[in-house]
Amino acid sequence: MQKSFFKLGIIVMAALVLGCCRREKLEALETITSAEDNSTVETEFSSAFDLGDDVVSNDTRLKKAGSTILPSGAILKFTDSLFTDGDGKEFEIDFGPIGSTLPFGRLCGDGRYRAGKIHFTLSAIYLNIGSRLTINISDNDAFFSGNGAEMTQISGDKIMTRTQINQFTVEVINGKAMNAKGTVAWTASRTITKSIDAGPGILGDVFEVTGTASGTNRNGDNFTVNITTPLKKKIEIGCAQTFIKGKLSLKNTKSGIEILIDYDPFSDGACDKTAKATINGKDHFFTVR
Repeated sequence: MQKSFFKLGIIVMAALVLGCCRREKLEALETITSAEDNSTVETEFSSAFDLGDDVVSNDTRLKKAGSTILPSGAILKFTDSLFTDGDGKEFEIDFGPIGSTLPFGRLCGDGRYRAGKIHFTLSAIYLNIGSRLTINISDNDAFFSGNGAEMTQISGDKIMTRTQINQFTVEVINGKAMNAKGTVAWTASRTITKSIDAGPGILGDVFEVTGTASGTNRNGDNFTVNITTPLKKKIEIGCAQTFIKGKLSLKNTKSGIEILIDYDPFSDGACDKTAKATINGKDHFFTVR
């Protein structure tokens, strides 16, 4: 009898241990999924801002010439080049269709590859306080961005309003990112501050991002995001593909699990794509796409 109770105790303890391990793995998987998906869409819509800021800072019809991230072969087309008609200047960039062989897009000056079309409307002279730059990316134009081998299709509207000479408020509406892993829906409210201005164009500039976001990950789970330490981005090859510093808190709505994400897990400000997700005191490293 004692042996039977002893064996039963071992079985119960083993089941509890396995159950805890399985639950921890499921929690980590759920949280990492939201962390990866948020980082992907956060990076891609930040890249859309980089593109818009670069173009309106460079084209002579908008401001003045300077270094640009636009690659050779990309077509900048104005459909409305006047502010005086009351609806702002309108233009688009066509990077050409997504390729069928590597690399799947055109290499831009910030180290990212892009394909497809992206549309812009500028309400007033870009340097004017209150000027608004609207970026529209439709599903029909199939705009892609990535590292050339792994490309993400994004769509939605991004509205940037200049509130100070070096600062914008940013709203992302109906944002969507689609790649081989699945589809992520995303909305965001941001403040972007240019902490270093290297002159005309965007190359060499440094930005800091604060604000909140919410989304639905590739598995259909909802999450919310709050930036707790400003996300820092340097616009140069090797750095511009994601953030080099910054922290945020992400919470999965269904489970209530909170994750802390650190874009500088080694505290060295390196231009890499390594981030760290911490859940229940345990660290999980992942690569930002």
